[in-house]
This record gives sequence, structure tokens and C-alpha cells, in this order.
Amino acid sequence: MNKIESRHQVIRSLVSEKKIHTQQELQDLLELNGISVTQSTLSRDIKLLNLVKINEDDTSYYVINSIAPARWEKRLRFYMEDALVMLRPVQHQVVLKTLPGLAQSFGSILDAMELTEVVATVCGDDVCLIVCEDNDTAQACFEKLKEYTPPFFFSNR
Repeated sequence: MNKIESRHQVIRSLVSEKKIHTQQELQDLLELNGISVTQSTLSRDIKLLNLVKINEDDTSYYVINSIAPARWEKRLRFYMEDALVMLRPVQHQVVLKTLPGLAQSFGSILDAMELTEVVATVCGDDVCLIVCEDNDTAQACFEKLKEYTPPFFFSNR
């Protein structure tokens, strides 16, 4: 087991055993276990391990998000079928237009799926801008997202 896997295993154990309220608290617990990490490394670990904060009894703490990647894909397919208005690559970005009020839901799903092509999502009310590294990556992202759209969506365009 390498250093990163070992650190991730300790983080999972700590989160499962204790109610950890802040990144600083987690960083301190790691230090007590002989693991020194920077705040930015810990932030990446939290994202990679799919840790989320939940609220309970007026306090929040980290837990391991139990939604499997396949469920995120199913949720994206559902949203694509019911709320997608337009999907189009534009230079190093993909523009995803939705029904009013649903763009942020698309962005959250895409962020949770951690698609390698996506650098960031920026969402308003009915538009989600998917930022990619370059034009080729944006085209690859567009092609991947097309797989989640209903068969009829692009056939009439």
C-alpha cells in the first residue's frame, strides 16, 4: 500500500469512528496518527474519498457519501431525459442549457461524477457551463455527455 492509499485508509477510519466537524479537526487527527498533510492535499483527499458534510442536531460533520457512481450516472440520464434543452461544445467548454432552475442540479451531478474531462462547472439558473482544458477535451466531454441523452435528442437537429 502506498503513502496516499494508507492516508486515505486512515481518513476513512477516522470519519467512520468519529464525528469530525472541520478540515482542521481532521488534519489534527491525522497528525496524531503520524500523518502530516497540507490543507490543499486534505481538500483533494476529501473530494477523492467522496466525503460530504451532513447536518444533524444543529451540527455538521463529515461522512462517506454512499451514492455509487452508477447512481450518479442514472441520475444524470434522468435529468438529461427530462430537463435538457441544449447541449453543445463551444471552444474549450460545453454549454448545457436546462429547464429553468435545474442547471445547478446538473452541475452538482457532473461534479460528483468527477469526469476527467471536466475542469469545473459554472451554473446559473438554466445554463451550466462545463469548462474543459482545451477544445479537444471539450469535444470528448460533449461526446461522453451525449451518451446520457435520449436517442431522439440529437436525431432531429
